[in-house]
Amino acid sequence: FGSSPWPFWHDQLSRCAPRPRHISPARPEVPMAAVALARPIGAPSAVGVLSLLEEQENDLRVAALQRLNDVVDNFWHEIADYLSEIESFYEDSSFPSRDLAALVASKVFYHLEEYEHALRLALGAGRLFDLGTRSEYVEKIVAVAIDEYVRQRTANFEAEIKKKDITPIDANLEDVVKRMFDRCLEDKAFKQGLGMALESRRLDMIKTFITESTDVPGMLRYCQLMAMTVVTSKAFREQVLKVLVDIYTSTKDVNYTGLCQCYFILNEPMEIAKILKELLGKGDQLSRLMAYQVAFDIVDNENQHFCNQLLRSALLK
Repeated sequence: FGSSPWPFWHDQLSRCAPRPRHISPARPEVPMAAVALARPIGAPSAVGVLSLLEEQENDLRVAALQRLNDVVDNFWHEIADYLSEIESFYEDSSFPSRDLAALVASKVFYHLEEYEHALRLALGAGRLFDLGTRSEYVEKIVAVAIDEYVRQRTANFEAEIKKKDITPIDANLEDVVKRMFDRCLEDKAFKQGLGMALESRRLDMIKTFITESTDVPGMLRYCQLMAMTVVTSKAFREQVLKVLVDIYTSTKDVNYTGLCQCYFILNEPMEIAKILKELLGKGDQLSRLMAYQVAFDIVDNENQHFCNQLLRSALLK
């Protein structure tokens, strides 16, 4: 648990009975708070530590919370009886360790399977809610946080389309999701991060996970597939495809088949006409074969109206 902020032993010595040739000091008194906090982690109960929450000194309360944070997974059922007191510490703006109180309460609510309250308090814990800790508690609360973030982002996206007011998202929730995005980038879990970005309507992170990956062409194909098979919102799908178009056109070796499929879904035949004119104008056999491949792919989509629009383009006359 670490060193206590107060001594385990009193400085003064009690009187001792005289003995032949030497004087042996009596055993000094031990503060009850120190006894409670010095219990080994394998102690059968946390009642002694919990009693310190009723003390008036904040130093004792904070020390008790630190100890409880270490043993909450074993004694959450005992700590649950003190949830109101612990939450009151978090809600008290003058309490010196509000974030620690929030973290302990969050873990208890997690064990009680009250995940909404657990998330609320985990957000209140700020950076004490450490995403680098690989535990069932962290993974579950992060999953709940992402679900809530996705729900709010989706609602705001739909409201924005309908030109309605959007609801601000809690900064602490934004921070947790940002840290998860950062963790995905650090772990090179690009597909996982891209999936989160797609669900949460984060176009900026969609672009980041594609361009920062070690396989940009593969990530482009994967994102295009996800946009067509997973994304249910037509408006958001089109926004995703426009991001893919920007990435396709900025790469050195353009994937014309993928790019033209994006233009087809976006119903932009004139853009495909420009590409076909460019490929045919290069004059080399490879470019001409690529133009044929693009044309075959468009025909395979079986949209006669789109094909007619393409054929009527002045660029292909």
